[in-house]
Amino acid sequence: MTDAGKRTVQVNVKMNEEDFALLRKAAATLWPDAIIGNSGILLGLARLAARQTIAERKDASRKGRQ
Repeated sequence: MTDAGKRTVQVNVKMNEEDFALLRKAAATLWPDAIIGNSGILLGLARLAARQTIAERKDASRKGRQ
């Protein structure tokens, strides 16, 4: 993906305090020295989860072909 193809997309997220505290704790574990805001935490973890989900689906489809 190139930077020229990126677009800004607004995303609204609603969650309770406990869920947000869990996300902040996960971010602190993954990126202990990083200075990131709330949106960066959400986007970073969402991107990791998206990549993991796609990888798992690829693995599952490969197993189905064998």
